[in-house]
Amino acid sequence: MARKAVGKLLIAAMLAGVAIMGPGVADAGVALKSGLYKGKTTQEAVSASFRNIKFKLNKGKVTLTLEPTVARESCVSSSVFTDSGNPTVRLSRNRTFTFTRTFLGNKFDKIHGQFVGPDEVQGYAIYHFFAQDLCSGGRSKVNFTAKHK
Repeated sequence: MARKAVGKLLIAAMLAGVAIMGPGVADAGVALKSGLYKGKTTQEAVSASFRNIKFKLNKGKVTLTLEPTVARESCVSSSVFTDSGNPTVRLSRNRTFTFTRTFLGNKFDKIHGQFVGPDEVQGYAIYHFFAQDLCSGGRSKVNFTAKHK
């Protein structure tokens, strides 16, 4: 009788654990949709037509095809990742990807995304800026969301 109670308690604890982990972990077995993903950053300082981000998912590899423009004060970023072609990285086991470029020393420009569903990605972009007449030096971080098209 005690064994049955312990078994039921163990099953209940496992189900509660899956519910606590949330949709990202519990959804890990769902296949991701290959193809083109389009989205925008949340930065209002940049016109909507320049906030676009696009990438392709094909056979576990993510290829960045269009990077967003990011602003810091009155300065805007130029192409960092796509200036010499479209970079490709492998999708990690936890359904994330990261594009990085060295800005200066130990500072890196970065675009990081995570699949939160079979057809949706959420992430952020970090761009560094040199001090100029229009803006102070530093970094700007913006969030983005992209969906399968």
